[in-house]
Amino acid sequence: MAYRKRPCSICHKWFLPDARQQGRQRTCGPACRKELHRRQCAALNKKNKADYTNNYLAKKIEMALAQPPPPSEQRTKPTLPIDVIVTECGIKPAVIVQYLVGRIMDHTRNNTPRPP
Repeated sequence: MAYRKRPCSICHKWFLPDARQQGRQRTCGPACRKELHRRQCAALNKKNKADYTNNYLAKKIEMALAQPPPPSEQRTKPTLPIDVIVTECGIKPAVIVQYLVGRIMDHTRNNTPRPP
């Protein structure tokens, strides 16, 4: 059976698909296949962002409950009084506060205008 050429979904060059793929091959080679995989993963992560955030926080809280990290191990440059938050509010709010501060720091770091 003769297979027809088809355009690559990444670079749009025409290629002859492998006969064993039977119509499932969408890219012309390994570089385009890697780029397609990267795009599909990015789309999936964007679509399920809330689920990943919830899972991340749940795992972080579970790890903190099992074994609290030493106070010297901080994620951000400005030191949070994490030991005070843990003693006053508990470990769960401390993990959430640490996560939110990290997100705020990332956001301000990425969105601040650079001097000319």
